[in-house]
Amino acid sequence: MTPKKIFPFLCCFFFIVSCTDNLDFSQIEDYNATPEYTTSLTYFTVLPFQFFNQLGVQENEKTDITDFKIFENSYFRDNLVKIDFNVEIKNEFDRDFTIQIVFLNQNNSATHTFQEINVNANNLDYKFQETVEVSTNSNVKNTVKVRITVKIVNSTVQLDPADTSEFEFKSSAKIYIDTDA
Repeated sequence: MTPKKIFPFLCCFFFIVSCTDNLDFSQIEDYNATPEYTTSLTYFTVLPFQFFNQLGVQENEKTDITDFKIFENSYFRDNLVKIDFNVEIKNEFDRDFTIQIVFLNQNNSATHTFQEINVNANNLDYKFQETVEVSTNSNVKNTVKVRITVKIVNSTVQLDPADTSEFEFKSSAKIYIDTDA
């Protein structure tokens, strides 16, 4: 044989005999799939004039209730492990705000109350995250609505209804599923 033929022959030989361990197909039994799903929850923008009622009197809080229908699906409800609740806020107001977020069941009773969020004046990039572990709060699976209340912290000085500042609120939930649950 010529050297040009010997070298490819030796390479093929070494590739074939180099893999000597048996394949372990039982490893699949140890595999646990945990898919993650992210869903948008609530988005709203509040302008100063929206804090005034029809009589021109300033109201110091606004509440928004949004449907949360993910648990209508039995697959999600039965296999839920945890929820990461994420919030992004842009506060152009020269006022501090407090936000209270509550998950509600069909009777409007709280299934989970998040820690209070305090947003400083003119904070244009506020982020908040809270994780809900289902093992310690299985009642969260009964959630059908999310109630968000935004309160002005210092309401002694009245807002200017003609001001164009915005308070923007975005929220999402990342849902973790255990397929072996």
